[in-house]
Amino acid sequence: MKKLIASIALITASLNVQAIPTYVGSYEVNDGPSWSANPDVYSATDAAALIFGGNSSDYYISTFQSFNYADITHTGWYDGWGEHSGMEFNENYSLDVNGDGYANPGGFNTAHSAYVNDGLNDSYVNYVWLSNVVSVPEPISIVLLGLGLAGLGFSRKKKKV
Repeated sequence: MKKLIASIALITASLNVQAIPTYVGSYEVNDGPSWSANPDVYSATDAAALIFGGNSSDYYISTFQSFNYADITHTGWYDGWGEHSGMEFNENYSLDVNGDGYANPGGFNTAHSAYVNDGLNDSYVNYVWLSNVVSVPEPISIVLLGLGLAGLGFSRKKKKV
């Protein structure tokens, strides 16, 4: 019984491993819709979800081109209405002062988006990583399951010879 409990503890400890993110691609800020069409304002992770599918919480963004997940910056490049492109903010950041889109109301510091063509020829690339979050059962559930199976094993009837 002690060996069984030790084995179950070892298994549960090995399940608490963090998943390694996977590089899925990149996009340029100015590949987004034209500012004159008053597009939605996107955070870098919102843009990744729009382009690659899924939810924004599925992604990490990096401004640094590397295929090593340890180099992920968790920041993205942004363009601002009436401002220059190439502003670096947190991967979940966006600014839409009135909530009416990128071009409305317009004016300095009223919108920052990671996916908009603001008429500038600057090339700012956001590198996209899939977070690979894996749902792992909590250790106590596994322990209880193991103990239940062990109990079933001990309770089997012996055959008469």
